[in-house]
Amino acid sequence: MHKKPAQATQEEQQAAIRAAGAAARVLLSALPQSDQDLDIAEKADGSLVSSADLASQSAIQAVLAPLGVPMLSEEAAAPDFNERKDWKRYWLVDPLDGTESFLKSRSGFAVNIALCDESGPIFGVVADPLSNRMFLGGVSVPVQLAPLDGSKVKKVHPSPIQRPYRLVTSWMEEAKLVDLVPPHIDPSEVVARPVSGALKFCLLATGDAEIHARTGPYMEWDCASGDAILRGMDIDVVDLNGHRLRYNSEHLRVTGLRCSRV
Repeated sequence: MHKKPAQATQEEQQAAIRAAGAAARVLLSALPQSDQDLDIAEKADGSLVSSADLASQSAIQAVLAPLGVPMLSEEAAAPDFNERKDWKRYWLVDPLDGTESFLKSRSGFAVNIALCDESGPIFGVVADPLSNRMFLGGVSVPVQLAPLDGSKVKKVHPSPIQRPYRLVTSWMEEAKLVDLVPPHIDPSEVVARPVSGALKFCLLATGDAEIHARTGPYMEWDCASGDAILRGMDIDVVDLNGHRLRYNSEHLRVTGLRCSRV
């Protein structure tokens, strides 16, 4: 008998939606009008963190903590690997994906929340505050859209695949097109454009892109929610060798990925 695929409970799904919406509203209220509006610091890896990141983290924590599921978040110290390596279920969270976009009040920043089990992400929410919408989906959960208040959830019907295939990647991607496209696709049939953050996964979900790929590093919380959403479309997110991404690793890093609806 085959093991039934894992699925997030209704309580977990609703909590993730509420948490993402709450965090998105926090970020909207904190949008900077000038460089003096936020406390901004540089982390050890050179990335920026602001008081808005931390406020978003607090909003998410307040909603998810009562469920008793442990959390890995960009803005919280990760437990030692030996403590978490046997976790059966956990949250992967990025309270503010795209801090630089946020600091410039431009589109591209998001809130990422994914519920994971030992197989990887099983339910995810990506909240896009500036467009007042959240993308959600996961194992046995079709891709859906909702406003930030979580009401009027509606199923997404992706646009048909079009040619040339549209590839979305990082603004900092340096690889040539031939190194980004999946092996079964002719690079001459692909056009690429940069898009910020986890919204790249969401463009595949809505049918506004066919391929997402990058050769540079990600952290697991950068891609887990998008990975979960694409599972609702039976699309695998794989590494550059074609293996499905693995999560809750010791270093929490992902080195390159691809996903395609072609």
